[in-house]
Amino acid sequence: MKKLLTYLIIILTLSSCGTKQHVVKQPATKMDVSKEIVVIKNNYSKVIPAAVYPKYQHIDDYVTKSTPAVYSIDSLICVELSKRNIDCRIIDEYSLLGNTSNYIRYQDYWAWDFKKYMHVLKITVYDPDNNEIISVASEGNTAGMHDYPNPEKQVPLLIDLILKSN
Repeated sequence: MKKLLTYLIIILTLSSCGTKQHVVKQPATKMDVSKEIVVIKNNYSKVIPAAVYPKYQHIDDYVTKSTPAVYSIDSLICVELSKRNIDCRIIDEYSLLGNTSNYIRYQDYWAWDFKKYMHVLKITVYDPDNNEIISVASEGNTAGMHDYPNPEKQVPLLIDLILKSN
């Protein structure tokens, strides 16, 4: 009985630590991957309090402050798109976008639990007319146990999710 209880605790602990990826909004139209995708650089990361694990849908209600970008997520997105033979470039928020490219906006949310970690990352793809094509999110576990999600692990999974849903 003691062994069974020990195994059960280990299984529950390990299974509750995973970061999950979600399709927040299904594609309304197809994304044209033959054209360049522009990533709009986000200069700010949002911070949530320690020991608070909100779901991605409500995380903006828990933001306590914005800080200069914790990580260069725009570069990671472009690297992942390039690996999949999709042209990509990064622009500043106020640069001219042009009217032929799909573009990506993202927001990262960070918390602290022995070290800083990315609790949620939201990526949204828009068409040239500013219509949302697809939105995805990576979410750390909301039960308090997590695997310290980071952009290097989550961006490739989210880009795959975007392209598979397309």
